[in-house]
Amino acid sequence: MISQLYAHVSSFQCKLTLFRSQLSSGNYNHFPNYKKMAEKFNKTAINFSYVEKLDILIQSFQDRFSEFKKVKPLLDIFSNPFTISVENAPESMQLEIIDIQNDQDLRNKFNERDLLNFYRCIDKNSYKELRINALKCASLFGSTYICEQTFSILNNNKTKNRNRLANESLEAVLRVATSKFEPNIKKIVSTMQCHASN
Repeated sequence: MISQLYAHVSSFQCKLTLFRSQLSSGNYNHFPNYKKMAEKFNKTAINFSYVEKLDILIQSFQDRFSEFKKVKPLLDIFSNPFTISVENAPESMQLEIIDIQNDQDLRNKFNERDLLNFYRCIDKNSYKELRINALKCASLFGSTYICEQTFSILNNNKTKNRNRLANESLEAVLRVATSKFEPNIKKIVSTMQCHASN
């Protein structure tokens, strides 16, 4: 889920900032091997080199994941609508957030279920904007890998030798190729009837 991916990226960025700060001040608590190496060699020159590398890494992460900052408020609402500040939420969702934060039954369901099942059980009419936000956030890809994999499968199946595949057939091929279900061949074969030819 994109909200979990964002949490991991944010956590890693905070760790990088902490590491940079600690290395700059000569605190090597998180770097036991570095501490041993710094005792043998001139730690100032080594220290400067690693701080410089961390600066580059921090900047790279900020550039690479800058798009996350735009959707962060919506991801926060999606991942936990009970802790979000109503004033910071989009106006179209504010009243729904107030309602959901004051509904103890929904709070209990949120604590008992996974995120997607929670959004499935809230009322479509009462929490329309929250459900739309949940659908958008749940459908965001954390990676382009799934999309690229599907296009590769499509290209492998729609070749010059198989150019007459109808859309329905191609859709069926893609569905089978991208499914995580394993067919039970023995069960399928056992239900087939043998047709003897005369």
